[in-house]
Amino acid sequence: MWPIERIERRKPGSVPKSAPFALVEKGAHGLRITAVNKIAARAGVAVGMALPDVRAALPALVVRPAEAANDAEALLTLAGWLGRYGPATNIDGPDGAWVDATGVPHLFGGEAQLCADLAVRLARLGITARIGIADTLGGAHALARFGVRSSKHPWIIAASGDAETALHGLPASSLRLAPETVRLLTRLGLKRIGQLYGIPRAALAARFREVVRKGGRTTADATAAELLLRLDQALGVMREPRPALLPPPQALSRLVFSEPLLTAEGVEQALEQLADSLMAKLAAQGLGGRRFRLALYRTDGTVAEAIVGTSRPSRDPVHVRRLMVERLAGLDAGFGIDVITLEAAHLAPVEDIQIGLEAAGMAGDDDVAALVDRFVNCLGSSRVRTWGPRASHIPERAEVWQSAMDAHLETTQERLPPAKGDAVSKEEAYCATLHQLPRRPPFLLSPPEPIAVIAEIPEGAPQQFIWRRVSRRIVCSEGPERVAPEWWRHIGSAGPSPGTRDYYRLEDVTGARYWVFREGLYATEDREIGDADDDVSADEIAVTPRWFVHGLFG
Repeated sequence: MWPIERIERRKPGSVPKSAPFALVEKGAHGLRITAVNKIAARAGVAVGMALPDVRAALPALVVRPAEAANDAEALLTLAGWLGRYGPATNIDGPDGAWVDATGVPHLFGGEAQLCADLAVRLARLGITARIGIADTLGGAHALARFGVRSSKHPWIIAASGDAETALHGLPASSLRLAPETVRLLTRLGLKRIGQLYGIPRAALAARFREVVRKGGRTTADATAAELLLRLDQALGVMREPRPALLPPPQALSRLVFSEPLLTAEGVEQALEQLADSLMAKLAAQGLGGRRFRLALYRTDGTVAEAIVGTSRPSRDPVHVRRLMVERLAGLDAGFGIDVITLEAAHLAPVEDIQIGLEAAGMAGDDDVAALVDRFVNCLGSSRVRTWGPRASHIPERAEVWQSAMDAHLETTQERLPPAKGDAVSKEEAYCATLHQLPRRPPFLLSPPEPIAVIAEIPEGAPQQFIWRRVSRRIVCSEGPERVAPEWWRHIGSAGPSPGTRDYYRLEDVTGARYWVFREGLYATEDREIGDADDDVSADEIAVTPRWFVHGLFG
């Protein structure tokens, strides 16, 4: 009933209540029926029939084009709203959805009460539902779509660990098999799931080969493998991957209200309670989160959400509430909010801060991080940036602009010293070498500025240089520090490649200190052009070296 009920919900009165009605879709052989209302179903109209044949037998049939894309979009919205019953949800075919409700039923008083709550809310939304609960996704799918219900309620609950008994009498088609596989099982007389329990697996594949004519052994083996896989998944023998609409949160707090919330004050009070509860859970584990999501589940089947991030892992409820409150103004309560959840993701260890030092003003880094968080969540991560390290030994390429939220991304991963014999990544090796490099200036010129230098050839430090029309006499020097070019970045590019750099730290008579380098090498009698003993090119030696000032020391 999903496609027809969705149309009626979107535009009340568009579906006739006293006439047979169907949705049609163009196929390879003309128009086909894709959905029918109860009156048409009682008249014998079924999904898949050709419209001309149905019209000949039932001229009063009212038809309308199907809207598969709109049905799918609305189903995704409904699956997101079902997150009120569990942290992981997704669609199940064109007219179903699943929820991982592990650990949630006790909030409603049990599984039966959860099903009753779900059925009532869906009925209020004008949605006819069939509900099944089982240990596995395959088992819940089979019970919801093929289980025999009582006249009192539209749900079936399989006892935990008793999937075989619950699925025994259901048709084999409830195992989510291809139509060809179901037809083969029917030919073999295997119509119920319980009939498959006692058949040896090798014998089942052999039976399939007996009835498969086209495709031969390969087709029979693949069909048997599909059947056994679906059976094992339904019974819980084999684990089934269940990708969710959103990644399941690593930590979550939930509040369920007997009466819907309609005011901003009520939502803020709920947020305060959720933040305290969630942060207490994180503190007990010594963790903090960098991404927090507040989800407001409304009574009309929709969800409003607010997402904030922090530059460092945080478990401060006051800070998270302050960030969230700034987003609440843009959220609409609709007809009321009856469930609110607060989720935390990107968890990482957080060190406790001594209260005495914090009170004495020693927590300056945390204060700056909190200010950055407020800027980012108000202005957007693309508008608040800072410098971050990049694995390059060329000074002007060793830093890159990045979002302020990513500046402390390394802190989200607990770094432990590698055990003896463990491999070390390139990034870890690069970071280790940074601490062994000579001191670099805090201020770099972009680009480096050319200077005229008087220096001893070929390896002498500058004795005097002219920069910005001012002559500077050097009294102290240190170096050289050689930096080779990243030649692989210039393969195929026009023009000469950059040369080897020799960096010097210099101090002039006024006490000013500079960071200068020579690009290229001098050709001398001891170093001839094309000398194979040097790790430099002939072109680099042949060209007259150039000098630049690249940075200033404080």
